Amino acid sequence: MAQCASGTNVFTETFGGSFSSVDIGPAIANGASSYRYNGTGSLQEGEYGLRKHTGGMNNWVDGSDNTGRGGYMMMVRTKPGQPDFYQAAAQGFCRAQSQGICFSAASLSKKGSGRDITILVEVRNATNNSLLANFSSTPLKSNDTISWSSFSFFYSLPKGVSSVTVRFSFSSNSVPDDFAIDDIKVINIGTSVVNGNESGVYPLINGKYEYPVFACLNEKVTFTMPGATGPEFQWERMKPDYTYEPIPGANQSTYTIDSAKRDDSRFYRLRVADSGYIASANCSSPSSPVGLYVDPQPAIESNGPVCEGSPLDIAVTVGSSVTWTGPNGFTASGNRISIPAARMRDSGLYQAKVFFNTSCQLTVDVKANVEVKKNPFSLRLPADTSVCRGRSVLLDASNPGALYTWSTGDNQPAITVKDEGVYTVLVSDGKLCKLSASSNVHVISSPSVRLRSDTSLCLGDTIQLTGTTVNAASMRWSTGATAAAIKVATGGVYTLQVFNDCGAASASVKIDMIRCSEDLLVPTAFSPNKDGLNDVFKPVLDASISRYQLNIYNRWGISLFTSYDISKGWDGTVNKLPQNPGVYVWVIEYTSKSGKHHTLNGTVTLVR
Repeated sequence: MAQCASGTNVFTETFGGSFSSVDIGPAIANGASSYRYNGTGSLQEGEYGLRKHTGGMNNWVDGSDNTGRGGYMMMVRTKPGQPDFYQAAAQGFCRAQSQGICFSAASLSKKGSGRDITILVEVRNATNNSLLANFSSTPLKSNDTISWSSFSFFYSLPKGVSSVTVRFSFSSNSVPDDFAIDDIKVINIGTSVVNGNESGVYPLINGKYEYPVFACLNEKVTFTMPGATGPEFQWERMKPDYTYEPIPGANQSTYTIDSAKRDDSRFYRLRVADSGYIASANCSSPSSPVGLYVDPQPAIESNGPVCEGSPLDIAVTVGSSVTWTGPNGFTASGNRISIPAARMRDSGLYQAKVFFNTSCQLTVDVKANVEVKKNPFSLRLPADTSVCRGRSVLLDASNPGALYTWSTGDNQPAITVKDEGVYTVLVSDGKLCKLSASSNVHVISSPSVRLRSDTSLCLGDTIQLTGTTVNAASMRWSTGATAAAIKVATGGVYTLQVFNDCGAASASVKIDMIRCSEDLLVPTAFSPNKDGLNDVFKPVLDASISRYQLNIYNRWGISLFTSYDISKGWDGTVNKLPQNPGVYVWVIEYTSKSGKHHTLNGTVTLVR
């Protein structure tokens, strides 16, 4: 609808409604629609209704009016042979007027319905019904929810046309069809212009534009409007009620105040129009306003007195450029100064030298005393603290005579907490001074530790014992070591203790030392009948080896099975097919811990 924002409204139809109104709106004016009004339930062919939202009616998509402000929209259930569904009259136009029509529309059919509806608009002379303009929208989109599209078109009115009739109809490939329309607007666009009849064009004061323009007392001030075309002009000034009044006799493109007074400090603008239309708001165009400030009397504004540690803001109300001096050698420039955290030494006299960029070189000095009061409060909450799970910690913000506001909602000087989180307190005197602080409370559980299960170790070997700990601040082995892992080469019970501020825990592991042979023990028979006894053929070794390989052959020398892992033996199958009972040849190669390479062979009997 932005295309209709710059004109003058001569007709608007929003269909009414607000957030506080009921869901169903009343019928529109008699004669405005050839369709029947339905104010109860789902719409039938040839009916319309005013509703805030579709509300599950007629299996339509879900949605509300175009603005989303709780208003009504006009919903239409079309009828074959009855395309016209709405019309309105607009009147009171200017000579040789251009107009625009804007509206929003949306399909109410669900996505994929295949329906295709177009909104048609006709503009006719209300006097003789002659066609002045027409417009066809693009097809309305069907989506999963209501999807509004905005349309606008513009046209010129012949001279002498003072009123029009705007008629809305539809074109559809699938009557009956369903759609909604909202926010219909007819605007006038005047033929008189101020630089193209656009607001945003400002008059000049004494040949320049600033905001505001400053002038000295009794100075001559001249207003001009670049590019203004008439033929009629009227300068206007703002009244105390913020409306504009015409300035008597100021009906040229230039306006001069010979001797400016303080009462001339106002906003001014120029209105232009065709002959005979300067008094008509609809048929004339105002410029954007410009402000004049005569004999300015600046003052210093401050948020003081303030409490120590609070922001201190000081500003001059008006001025083109400002230089500041203040306590303890303070200097600054600009209309506004800010001290983020004021100190008591910032109290004192602030003086501003204000320069106004005028032809009379106006400079004004202003002064103000600003007070920064001592903050009586202090807070010693720990920024971070810890508490053992199940216990509590005291957060104390006590200050004499203070009011307290904790983030927990408490208003006591101190609170006791046991849950993890950030706790904030604000202490104040209820007037000027306040101070806040936060404490991050961490909840710590007692430590825990876990070691591997008991095991055995060959004589001459070593094993690494590693503790798995949680919440351990420190640890100590029964050997005296304090690292998480130790290597041991002797048998015994090894204990690891862990500690933190909330407790201690321990775990132990027993290591048995054994003599280990480098020779393999190879079974002579096995019975893979899945009874859990001797189902797999593999050697047994109680020492560590490397480079291990087991091969099984049948009596014809065909390889049936190979393994490089001593823990994985032959289950008596080849490609999952059980082999026949009988004698099979095995060959084992391995390297013992001492580095010696061994090759063994023999036979094994498969029994079923």
